[in-house]
Amino acid sequence: MTQTLRLPLRIAFYQEDSDWIAHCLEFDLLGDGPTQQEAMKELAEAIFLQIEASVEHNNPVSLFNPAEGKFFEMFAAGRDVTRAEIVRTEFRRPRLDGIEIERCEYREHVGNVRCTV
Repeated sequence: MTQTLRLPLRIAFYQEDSDWIAHCLEFDLLGDGPTQQEAMKELAEAIFLQIEASVEHNNPVSLFNPAEGKFFEMFAAGRDVTRAEIVRTEFRRPRLDGIEIERCEYREHVGNVRCTV
């Protein structure tokens, strides 16, 4: 019996110049685009490819490469994204054996981050 890895993901949205960045904190993967939805679409593809490669090469350790602490602080200081219903549909892909996206939290950060830790 194969154990399923259930992955909860946190996605931080922030702007760089005129583009939105969707940053998956657990994988330290990015997607970008002119809208949050487009950035999320790019990020979802990157996440899917990372999971697919990890499963194909039997290397689950490659899944756990978190972002720097400042991005977790941005997420913690951000506000919930109310458009998450649109964003969540990007993860409706066939489930890969042994890996399941359990849930996603989406937050938008505006402004600078001041690290207080």
